[in-house]
Amino acid sequence: MKNIRTVLIAVSALVLVNVAQAQTPPATDPSAAVTAPKATDSANAASSADPFVQKRQADSIAKKEYKARKKAAKKQMSAEQKEAKSELKAEKSESTDIRNKALTETPAIKSTGEAAEPKSK
Repeated sequence: MKNIRTVLIAVSALVLVNVAQAQTPPATDPSAAVTAPKATDSANAASSADPFVQKRQADSIAKKEYKARKKAAKKQMSAEQKEAKSELKAEKSESTDIRNKALTETPAIKSTGEAAEPKSK
């Protein structure tokens, strides 16, 4: 038990040292700081020899192109849906007008099967 306790104390001390080092602020000397090019400036950024950086930049560009194509397709679909909806409304209106016109021209049928006389006022 004593050995385990000693090992646990040593491990926890190492963990605390690592956490403390991770929280230290970066150097304030501007010459020491190295800034990496942003992924958004990939067109202007110098290409890196690192294959992981090249893949990340290529993936970023491909993702932007995909989003642009998706947005354009969504706008086109929305326009087609609006057009189809307006056509449906026009067809409904036309069929309603035809039905109403047919109802006014044909006399109503009584339950006995005879045609009813139109009422005159």
